[in-house]
Amino acid sequence: MVHPRAYYYLLQRRLAGRSNGNRAVMSSTGMGCSSSVVLEEPTPHPATPIATHEPMPPSLVPKQAETVVDAYRRLDEEICALESTTPGPRLMTAEAWVELLKTTKQSDTPTTGPSAPVAEHVPNGALPNGVPGDVLKPPVYMDQDSLAENIRKEMVKVREIIVKLDIVANQFKAAQQEEFVARLSRTAMDREAEHFREEMIAHARKRAQTLRTSFDQLKRLYLEQDHLLVAVYNGTYGSVTEQKLDAELDVARDVRDRLGGAVEQWRIAGGLLRAAAKGLHQVVEYWELIRPSRSAEETITLALDARSTCHGALIALEAAQAALPSVEVPYITVRQQSAVRHALIYLLTDMVNPARYQHTRDVFGVFSANVSKAVHWLHECYNESLKQDYDSADQAATLLAKTLREERLRYVGSRLPNKIYIRPAIG
Repeated sequence: MVHPRAYYYLLQRRLAGRSNGNRAVMSSTGMGCSSSVVLEEPTPHPATPIATHEPMPPSLVPKQAETVVDAYRRLDEEICALESTTPGPRLMTAEAWVELLKTTKQSDTPTTGPSAPVAEHVPNGALPNGVPGDVLKPPVYMDQDSLAENIRKEMVKVREIIVKLDIVANQFKAAQQEEFVARLSRTAMDREAEHFREEMIAHARKRAQTLRTSFDQLKRLYLEQDHLLVAVYNGTYGSVTEQKLDAELDVARDVRDRLGGAVEQWRIAGGLLRAAAKGLHQVVEYWELIRPSRSAEETITLALDARSTCHGALIALEAAQAALPSVEVPYITVRQQSAVRHALIYLLTDMVNPARYQHTRDVFGVFSANVSKAVHWLHECYNESLKQDYDSADQAATLLAKTLREERLRYVGSRLPNKIYIRPAIG
């Protein structure tokens, strides 16, 4: 026996060290993100049986008594598999991302509520063609589902207003009402943006909760393994080799954890960028269908769907860029995004004019192609740099963990070869 070892202290230091290390990553690179064709992970890690004080499901109860040697092997393999997904650093990144989204949403929310544009253009707040002036009354702030329903109802009213204005097949009326309709679009888009940001926050919270569950599982496994090792070793290492391997593994885990936090950032950014690309592809399809449409109602519906989808893509794109603030994503410029936003504001009147319709079509098409190129670039960049670094660090940590496991199994087997393992009650 050499050098006494405080197992519980080392466990606490390991967990705290990862949290602190990950905070350093967040402060230097910004926020986290969702992502990947390669960056994407439908599930954060394979399902892993965990030790709790509650009864285990029948499928997880061993068919026969488990020895201490077998219990240590099982626990260490489960820990190794779960550690490989770096739930702690990813959780820190995901929680920081939620906070950034909330801060951004609060800073973008008007303090006095959205303004009704009608009164500036029509006397006494009455809309043309007898549409009452209170149809776009500022909404009371509400939960996400109520906000979505409120926006849906408002879009129905906007559609009715545009039909009454009779601008779909009349270029003169469209030009006459251009600024009025643009004001309607700005107001609707301001409210819609709030809904899109709420959706992003809800999605980010779900991701954080999934990672929280994984991290809690890992902590419980650490605690159960610690109980076992304390009972076997009585506070000392079994050999100098074991002590050296344990120290090397701690360093390797730290390297992998730091990279894991960065991978989560790219994951978030990649997911948002792909969502923007998918939305913009749909926008181009909607826009192509507008010209052959047979009725004013159908034309307006397609136009509003195109506007809403494209607006959502813009919001997702802005979030993706905020997720990787130190990475300059090519093919996308602020000027392009401004041009697309301008097109959305004037979309309902521009679609009536053949020349403007074609120009808007070109704007959507070029922007969609550029965002698709940016998605491809992001994945290539990830695969050729960060992914390789992370895989290398993960392999190094996994090999060290396996070597240390075999070293400890020899010692545990020599001390307690046939002793039956009694699972501790861990709260």
